[in-house]
Amino acid sequence: MSQRPADSVVILLLPGFSVASLGVLSERFTADRGRAPLICSFYDEAVPAEHGVQVRAQMLPRQVEPTDRTLVVCGGRQGSPLEPSQRALLQRIGVRSGQLIGIGSGVIALAQAGLLGGHHCSAPAELGAELQRLEPQLLPSPSQFTGDGRIWTCCNEAALGVMLNALFSYRCENGRAGGGRSRGEVEDCSILLDAQILMRNNLTEPLTTAEIAFYLGVTSKKLERIFRRFAGQLPARFYIDLRLSAARQLLHHSNCSIEEIGNRCGFSSASHFSRAFRNHFGRPPRAERQRFTAVPEAVPASGPTNINLLAG
Repeated sequence: MSQRPADSVVILLLPGFSVASLGVLSERFTADRGRAPLICSFYDEAVPAEHGVQVRAQMLPRQVEPTDRTLVVCGGRQGSPLEPSQRALLQRIGVRSGQLIGIGSGVIALAQAGLLGGHHCSAPAELGAELQRLEPQLLPSPSQFTGDGRIWTCCNEAALGVMLNALFSYRCENGRAGGGRSRGEVEDCSILLDAQILMRNNLTEPLTTAEIAFYLGVTSKKLERIFRRFAGQLPARFYIDLRLSAARQLLHHSNCSIEEIGNRCGFSSASHFSRAFRNHFGRPPRAERQRFTAVPEAVPASGPTNINLLAG
């Protein structure tokens, strides 16, 4: 089925782009629009992704009429200078598109094309200095993703799913059907994601709710309100569930002792860990490990299994 230009989604791939990001983008926009996005590059040739993968893409059209299309510039962790002709083309398409999304080094590409001035933006930390040099007028954001009018920027694939949830709901403010989420709710989603990342990065020595709120620049009451609304539980409960899920993964996939696993996941003693694990999963850690060993889970033959510590 061909796409109508006025409602199309174009994904521009940059060298070194994240394959995981492309997968999330393709799946979510296909479900949202009912048809697959156009996968493009600056040249009519395969684009090298991270880890040596290559993806075939069609050449980005040179002649562009004003539309309400969504243009996604999908990059990776390393930025590279665009050629003058590429900058000019990206700028021409960008000013004629309804919505612009930059992911990873794609944010740098949008800056090189002069499309980010005066907007709040998120970018990978290692690219922050280069982004500020390219666009001194932009407003850097500490969040993993930022929505500012028609400009949406995202640090990496880890935050992409949450950003798209916010984006699809936020579009209703511009006359499109959606979930009716306000600008404040979009910001709350960003705070929620940042809090979850802080928790995941501090499993061994858990932070208090007050400490997490302080790092994020909000009050404890606001953080609790955000978690109640979007996660259905208080931050402390979410944190414990996250630590227990991480412990279960270690029980399944490591040779660490049960006491060491408890310590790694922030429990003060083996008895505390065992009691919390039993209450949550219905069996003690030792029984969980024996059960998993006796009935091993199927592992795909195509490659290693990715362990998501946020899984329940």
